[in-house]
Amino acid sequence: MEELNKYHREMIAENLAAIAYWKKHPLSREECLNQFKRLREQRLLRESKSQTSNDSPEKKAAG
Repeated sequence: MEELNKYHREMIAENLAAIAYWKKHPLSREECLNQFKRLREQRLLRESKSQTSNDSPEKKAAG
């Protein structure tokens, strides 16, 4: 149990350090928009992959 608590303390410290860094170094508007665009593209790729796996030939033959 002590190891689990140690791990969580380390993760919390890393998260707090990251938050402090981003508060000191905020993204510009352009960087924020570019990041949003990349995340949207990744989501669309993920969704299209899941849709193609759902559209398997077995389902098409049954439907």
